[in-house]
Amino acid sequence: MMSDTHIVLSVYNGSQFIAEQIQSIQDQTFRDWHLWIRDDGSTDRTFSVLEEIAASDPRIFLHSSDGRQLGVSGGFSWLLERLPDEAQHVFCCDADDVWLPSKMEQSMTALFREEAEESGPVLVHTDLLVTDSKLQVLDQSLWHYLKISPEPVTLQRLVVENIATGPTILMNRDLLEKVCPIPDSVPHHDWWITLVAAAFGRIVALPEATVLYRRHSENHTGEYTKMKNGLRQWTWKILGAPGRTRELRRWLATSARQAEIFLNRFEGELPQEAKVMLKEYSEIPRLGLFERKLRVLKLRALPEHGIVRNLGLLLRA
Repeated sequence: MMSDTHIVLSVYNGSQFIAEQIQSIQDQTFRDWHLWIRDDGSTDRTFSVLEEIAASDPRIFLHSSDGRQLGVSGGFSWLLERLPDEAQHVFCCDADDVWLPSKMEQSMTALFREEAEESGPVLVHTDLLVTDSKLQVLDQSLWHYLKISPEPVTLQRLVVENIATGPTILMNRDLLEKVCPIPDSVPHHDWWITLVAAAFGRIVALPEATVLYRRHSENHTGEYTKMKNGLRQWTWKILGAPGRTRELRRWLATSARQAEIFLNRFEGELPQEAKVMLKEYSEIPRLGLFERKLRVLKLRALPEHGIVRNLGLLLRA
């Protein structure tokens, strides 16, 4: 009989770390799961490594390699759309991290508790331990490391920034059906999933770190840098380092495009206030300088970001 708890893993050139990640899944205290893996056109030994692992564990299913590169969002959407009907609880997994032994059990307990109170889409996510490529801990909390908070979970905030990190996400069947298919042009699958949960369901943030979040130059998000407090950090936040204005405007355009896609997909189901906000946000890249800054001040300069960060945002927008 197939389990109702499933894990999806899309991987590209992950041969260096993939065996360690899968072993951490096999070492979970929660053991009733199935893992679905798709190789996204890797050019290293990833697929042959996965074949060996899948042959030794009947809970692991490796899709045949077709050589296509769908990207991060596309690869995860492909897997999510092909999950069996039995899949009622779905974890997302990255190829280069390590799950702590009770990760699945903790998240499943929180999900069951939430579903017992009320039906509908639910997303559970957790904090992470930040590590280097050798799993040496850099910070006990990603939220602390990046100076972010999982709250509030308003749609407006989540249009601006994501707060649920991919390898910690657990969703129920109601959310899975609402999420799919993930549009090709959205920047990250976890951001899209979180947006849908904020608009149509509930988001539960567990403060426990359940993942060793490996940061290295070759993974999708790359190395994180953190500056010490002081005048240099304030100056960097306000005036920006070389290239940061260009990077900010690129992300403004990316998030604005995602807002437009989200509005087009769900316009008939959203309240009027949300539709107005999404439309106004999607227009930001097309506005003139003065009007763009006013719109950014209204929609993207969030109170939880603080005065210094918001001032820097406004100057570079």
